Amino acid sequence: MASKSNLDADKQGEFQKAGTLSLKMQESAIIEDILFIMMGIEGKYISMARPPMTAEDEDAEYIHKRFKADESLDPSLRDLVSRILPLASIYLSLEAFVELHSRFEYGFVSHALCAAIRGLLKEYLILIAQLETQFRSSPDFTLQKLWYYIQPTMQTLSSLDVLVGVIREAGRRETPDDDVEALLNLKAKEGVPLESKGGSILAIIAAGMFNMSGDPATKKLYGFLLNKASVPYIAMLESWIHKGEIRDPYEEFMIVESRRVSKESIKEDFNDAYWEQRYTIRENYVPSFLVPLKTKILLAGKYLNVIRECGIHISNSCDEQSDATTEQPPSNYIERSDVLAALSGGKLVDTIDAAYQYANRKLLDLLLKDKQLLGRLRSMKRYFFLDQSDYFTHFLDLASVELKRPWREVSLTKLQSLMDLVLRNPSSVTVSDAFKEDLKVDMSHLGLVDQLLRIISIKGQAQGQGQSRGPSDRVESRTSGKSKDARAQVHSRANSEGSQQQHGGNDSWQDDNAYGAAMEGVMATSIELPAQSKGSLSGIDALTLDYSVKFPLSLVISRKALTKYQLLFRHLLYLKHGEQVLCNTWTEHAKAAVWKNASPELKQWRGRVFGLRARMLTFVQQFAYYVCSEVLEPNWRDLASKLAKVSTVDQVLQIHSDFLDTCLNQCMLTNSKLLRIYSKLMSTCIKFTNYTDRFTRALTAMETQLDEEAAAMASAKEVQQIEQAMKRLNEFEDGFTYHLKLLIEALNFYSATETVQFLCLVVRLDYNQFYANQKSDALTMAASTHLSH
Repeated sequence: MASKSNLDADKQGEFQKAGTLSLKMQESAIIEDILFIMMGIEGKYISMARPPMTAEDEDAEYIHKRFKADESLDPSLRDLVSRILPLASIYLSLEAFVELHSRFEYGFVSHALCAAIRGLLKEYLILIAQLETQFRSSPDFTLQKLWYYIQPTMQTLSSLDVLVGVIREAGRRETPDDDVEALLNLKAKEGVPLESKGGSILAIIAAGMFNMSGDPATKKLYGFLLNKASVPYIAMLESWIHKGEIRDPYEEFMIVESRRVSKESIKEDFNDAYWEQRYTIRENYVPSFLVPLKTKILLAGKYLNVIRECGIHISNSCDEQSDATTEQPPSNYIERSDVLAALSGGKLVDTIDAAYQYANRKLLDLLLKDKQLLGRLRSMKRYFFLDQSDYFTHFLDLASVELKRPWREVSLTKLQSLMDLVLRNPSSVTVSDAFKEDLKVDMSHLGLVDQLLRIISIKGQAQGQGQSRGPSDRVESRTSGKSKDARAQVHSRANSEGSQQQHGGNDSWQDDNAYGAAMEGVMATSIELPAQSKGSLSGIDALTLDYSVKFPLSLVISRKALTKYQLLFRHLLYLKHGEQVLCNTWTEHAKAAVWKNASPELKQWRGRVFGLRARMLTFVQQFAYYVCSEVLEPNWRDLASKLAKVSTVDQVLQIHSDFLDTCLNQCMLTNSKLLRIYSKLMSTCIKFTNYTDRFTRALTAMETQLDEEAAAMASAKEVQQIEQAMKRLNEFEDGFTYHLKLLIEALNFYSATETVQFLCLVVRLDYNQFYANQKSDALTMAASTHLSH
């Protein structure tokens, strides 16, 4: 009746205020208006108040509309109307949200959420149709009954409105670009805030669900929305963890791929960028309930990608993955159990664990079994650590003439052919090595000590270590207290030779980023070489080995790892070369008649030469034995035992990296102070062998001086030659003794700060306390000037 009377009034062009109607007619008219208003259509007695909007107000549609009822309406009815009208505002706001976020640029997750909200709004419209049917058919239908019927719907839409408001506010906040995005030069699409799509939406819904634990109805609603909205995200997640594929056209997934980093770059990359930067996590896109699982998610897909890069087909065998033993979810999943239960039927955690175990097992089998990682490492041990090195001794004999040349004049082709010849020798242990074809001969443009000091220096500069007083300074001040004046010049000269370097320790060495920067700096051709390397580096000093490794073994044996192997090899080669030239000196002394049949008056001088040579040879041999038997071999056995028990691919990478770092540290290759002392000792030994001919001529001249007639005929040149030989021998003796004592004291100091393994070397170098009991205040000034020319 009310509807009919209103329609008649319209036809007559008359408008009656609600207050002029009877209470019954007022109620009927206002119910009809409310049914229209609830769908966003203005009525007769209820109008929509549109607030003023500016052109810059992009969120105008989100603003809740205000409705104004006829002032003449009965107060009791107007009070009920004021309670119902917010529902219409919420409906219009939700409609605007769905329309905006259904655009393609907002991504699949936002589309799925809008589809779920649209389904709820459809049920809301069905409720309005049912209420209108009741209103038309039942004369007893009142405004109070309408208010009663819409209570559940009002609670549902209010909860939706709160959720939509949070998403809207999150999209308005501006967040700085994170480091990964800046690194990969990725930019979010303009006009679509990062917090308004993808995992950010899921995180907001999950947070709302967790916070509404005390409201079962709202919690159930948010669980429903999370289940629907997560369907495309879970599909992307499953594609990643089961196939290693990223299907993310709208950049809303938590994993991002950098196509600029390829497996081909591993051979020259010192930073291991492929493994670290090819696939990375975008923290802003990780839903909060997946934060404890993000590492497993990243690794599962990363492992499968490595397998796929090898050309191996990956079968999407969910049954095989489900058979994998899954771990018990950790305790931090408990508070999110309700959230996870709303995803994939509550099996998401099990699915991720199973996929991770499957991918990890497949890649481990590929590395350890199919690609024979342990066999490769054993082969590298034979070549780079000179294990069973009969072949290498043969190689050095064949290439001795070539290696005496300056390093720029050495023919790598000839050296490689000689190496291939000795490797294929039927009597050599390498003839049965299946990987010998991968060994290559190479030349470095820096000497070993120069390269190591340059690495330590650049790493120290990168980490700002040069600003503080380190252990090197403390041990120097401690040792200089015993013979301050005599040693000050030697210290200053040692420091001046490395004035461009700063002291660095093992901690800086193990920083991967600093190490990569250091190696790139060292290998750059534009770097100015140290004075001792310019034009004076011989082939034997520049000789190194290289090894060809194909993907995926190059993940483990990367360019950075190969560089560490090369440093250890050159360290051993330096020791072997020192031992060889000292043994050659002994052979020459044994063959020369002047050394065997020296006069009784010259036996003391000859004994000094023989004694110094013996002490030098003992030092080199003991040092080489320490490196081989007390550092490399025990650490290698530890590596092999750990690799036999390894359970994840990342453990393989970490164990191998730790093995190399430990070997470098215990071989004194990570400490600039020890390196400088060691370099002085070895250069003293090498220069001593180079003076063998001069000592022989001096000894011959001394024999001549014993004959009075011959002495009278001796020239001034012979007399000067004798004096120079005596002076040079004193310099060698004093310099070698001083630096060896300094090395022992430094090793004792660093055994407490770096590694106790240095004590083993101390025992070997001074097993009978000969140097420890020797007086330290009797060094001559020759120690401050020897070997400087």
